[in-house]
Amino acid sequence: MSGIVYRDANAADAEALAAFARGSWVATFGHLAYPPRDLDVYLTKNYGAEIQRSEIADPEVRYRLALREGEIVGYCMMGVLAMPVDDAGGLELHRLYVDESVKGAGVAAALMEDAIAWARGKGASALYLSVWENNERAQRFYRRFGFKDHGEWDFMVGETADRDLIWRLTL
Repeated sequence: MSGIVYRDANAADAEALAAFARGSWVATFGHLAYPPRDLDVYLTKNYGAEIQRSEIADPEVRYRLALREGEIVGYCMMGVLAMPVDDAGGLELHRLYVDESVKGAGVAAALMEDAIAWARGKGASALYLSVWENNERAQRFYRRFGFKDHGEWDFMVGETADRDLIWRLTL
């Protein structure tokens, strides 16, 4: 999609990234009607500006942004494995979200291609991700890049467990 600029996040992006990340997550999963306390715990733990600032500064984490006219319209977060996977050489694609206005326009694909190239550049044996069992659009997208089923785990939103599928791309 023309007019999109891609770059790594920096500390100055923390507040905008936190707002976009929180909004994207709620837009994607808010319909699941989590108990309010569970949702609040999850969002507070993962999407505050200070948390994003800390993650941006972490040398083991990489945030890649897609911007249109200076505004975030997509991002992905990559880093060390946090899922229960036994692969000392693997890395994880923790998050990949794009704004509704750019879905289907190649922004998510550009972010995914960058994440795969980043993992290969780090010498990773594989790139892992987790995807909610009922997010079929995301599953179709990940299959296009060669990700395959590797297992499942409980993705915790507060005290609520969602069944997420663990997918692996051999690099």
